[in-house]
Amino acid sequence: MRRIACIIIAALLVCSCTLYDSITKGDKVAQIGRAVLYKTDLEKVIPKGIGAADSTALAKQFIDSWAIKQLMLQKAEEQLPKSERDVAQLLEDYRTQLLVFRYENKYVEERLDTIVPNSEREEYYNLHPDSFRGKNGVLRGRYVKMQNSSPNLQIMRKLAKSREIDDIDALEQLAYNSAYKYSNFNENWVDLNIVAKELGIPLDELQKKMSEKVPVVEMADTVYTNLLQVLEYVEPGEVTPFEYNSEKIKEIIISRRKQELLSNLQRDILIDALNNNKIKISDEDEKDSR
Repeated sequence: MRRIACIIIAALLVCSCTLYDSITKGDKVAQIGRAVLYKTDLEKVIPKGIGAADSTALAKQFIDSWAIKQLMLQKAEEQLPKSERDVAQLLEDYRTQLLVFRYENKYVEERLDTIVPNSEREEYYNLHPDSFRGKNGVLRGRYVKMQNSSPNLQIMRKLAKSREIDDIDALEQLAYNSAYKYSNFNENWVDLNIVAKELGIPLDELQKKMSEKVPVVEMADTVYTNLLQVLEYVEPGEVTPFEYNSEKIKEIIISRRKQELLSNLQRDILIDALNNNKIKISDEDEKDSR
């Protein structure tokens, strides 16, 4: 790469000058065919205030990249047939798409209401229950991982089976103080696949355990015991709770609002153009009379 840069700028260097010196003198740094690299191009990528050595390194890197790009372009223009070199329409299409995309984004950002109250979310949820059937199952609960040798393991087993407030508080305190790992998702519904990964077991194995509908799922190896306290569980294929889908519903509603804004924009622009004679549509009768 370094050799490419040196060849390109050789005609612009004098023997007593370094690459850094050549960059700071004159406007033209390198040229390949009609493509020219100017000093101002390098100034855009070389931060001010850095040393000469760093400036030289960055300059060489930029020149190499620029040279390869220009040489590849040159090779493409030499080797590709004319039909493949004609990209004017593609560029115009891309320009059109980019400008329209930017305008639509600006238009939507200025008008889009992103506040979605719970009442609107619940209405959507109730109208589309089949859209919220879970694939893996979801649950609320707590997960505790303890060493088999822990003197608190038996106490933890007992507390995990209880739903009394005092026992729950005691479980959390004990988990924080003596558990190898503790995850609390008693207020948030969690996909069963996430829980399976947390436990380090296959999803289908956990689903089988959950089908037994026990208050605590226990799994152990030679070192650790996993206790999964199940507060609520929705089986695979059943409609998952509103709380689990609330944010998803918000995104759906906002997306619909966005599409409605864009549809209205396109309609209004078209109507305005027709009303102001900005569009002239020739019908078949008019063509035949010519």
